[in-house]
Parts: sequence; C-alpha cells; structure tokens
Amino acid sequence: MSIKHFNKRVYRTALMGLCLCHMFIPTAAFADSAAEMQKKLQNPLATIKLVTADNSIATDTGNTGETSYGFSLQGLYAIDVPEKSFSFLPRVVVPILGLEPGTDAPPVLPPDQNASSSNWGVGDSILQFLFAPYTEGSWKWGGGPTVSLPTATKKELEGPQWGVGLAGVLTGNFTEKLSFAGILANQWGNKGEFNRLSFQPMLYYAIAPAKSIAYNAVISADWEASSSNRWTVPVGLSYNQTWDMGGGHGFDLIIGPYYNAVRPEGAAKWQLRFGFTWLFP
Repeated sequence: MSIKHFNKRVYRTALMGLCLCHMFIPTAAFADSAAEMQKKLQNPLATIKLVTADNSIATDTGNTGETSYGFSLQGLYAIDVPEKSFSFLPRVVVPILGLEPGTDAPPVLPPDQNASSSNWGVGDSILQFLFAPYTEGSWKWGGGPTVSLPTATKKELEGPQWGVGLAGVLTGNFTEKLSFAGILANQWGNKGEFNRLSFQPMLYYAIAPAKSIAYNAVISADWEASSSNRWTVPVGLSYNQTWDMGGGHGFDLIIGPYYNAVRPEGAAKWQLRFGFTWLFP
C-alpha cells in the first residue's frame, strides 16, 4: 500500500470517528436524563430492568502465561413491592469463559491443574435474590440468598456446581459527586469443595453529567486454598459513561485496566475490564 493510500484511509477513519462521536454528543435535556440513568445503574438496589455484558481480557494467566478471556451475561428484573415496603431484585449471571490451563478465574472458578489445553465454554451460573427494605436515609441496604446451577459445558469450567450462598449490598452517597456501592457475597458448593468470598466495591466520582471515574472490581478469597494463594486484589480505575437512547432506554459503557496487586498462582497479572449495559424502561 502506498503512503498516499494509507493517508487517505487514516483520514477516512478519523472522519468516521468524528462523525460517530458527534452522534453521541447529548443535548442538555438528554444529558440530564442520561445522568439520572447513570445514578440508577450505579445503585445495585435500584428498581430497574437491565442486561449487562461484563467482559475481561486477562494477561499472563495459568501455566502457559497466555491470555484468558471472560464474558459474563447478567440480567436484572427488579420488582417494587410498595404494599410490603421492600423491593425484590432477582439477578442471573451466566459466565462464558476462555481459559488457559491452570488459570485461576476468581470468584467463579478455581484453577484446574489437570487441564492440558485452552478451554472455551459456559461456566456455572448464579441466581441472586436480593430483598431491599424501604429506608428513609440516603444509605440503602439489602441482602438475600444465591443459588449456583451446574451449567458448565466442560468439566474444566466447573465452579460451585449445585450450591448456595448469601449476598449483602450497601449503597449511598458521600457527597453530591462521590457515591459508593458494595456487594459482599460468599458461595458454597461442589460438595463442600467450593468456598469463595467476593467483594465488589464500586466507588464513582462524577466528572460531568453522565460521566464518571470509578473503581469497580471484584476482590475475592478462596477459603479452600493455602494462605499464600487465597486473595485476589485488583487495583485500577475505569471510565463510565451513559447515554439516553430515548423511550426510557439507556446504554452504559464502563472500561478500565486493573492490575492484580495480590493474586494466587495462575491468576492474571493485568486485566482489561469493560462492560456494556442496556437499560429498559
């Protein structure tokens, strides 16, 4: 390819990118609506309906040191029960994984040292049933049981299989721009061989309407592992933006790199986490 043709392609690509960006520049009215949507999406106890695709690209994993992939499809259909003064929030999480042999993929999967090649497929699914009572303060809480289902398509991708757990949520605002939400859960299963804690702290700082910088990652502990291989603690930041798509629909993007400052053997050193959420009216 000649330099002239290459430059033309660069210009066309840049022009297309500018056009796409212009399409997503919200008007003031839509920006206000998108900002309200983002506040709801950042609250795990909000009575909303959504579908999320949560993705991760993890480097230097397993026995080979190659890249592993995670894709989690999540659905939430929150139900408000005003006559009983609480909200009911059922959520389903279906993980789709592409793992190198010996990869530790917290909090859903312990390392399989018998795996000899990359494995792609569905892991064990989680059903979560949260109940959130009405409270008058700015801080809200909720909790409830979780159930794991043996949906793994390969033995190498099995996690808790049939299992149970408990989850709790706390959410609120420190300031007008700084908000917090935390989900703490522990899952037991696989005939007593699976026992993992997960804590997902979500700290959001609004930098503009419908735009924020966040820490949003999962800290986990495998209670069945040795003390030196128990904890996974990611460190990093994400960028979060929400768009009002009209008619009560919204689209949310969150993306950012995380370094596992504390990690068990086989877990990733770095991971790029990015999620897409569609909000329904």
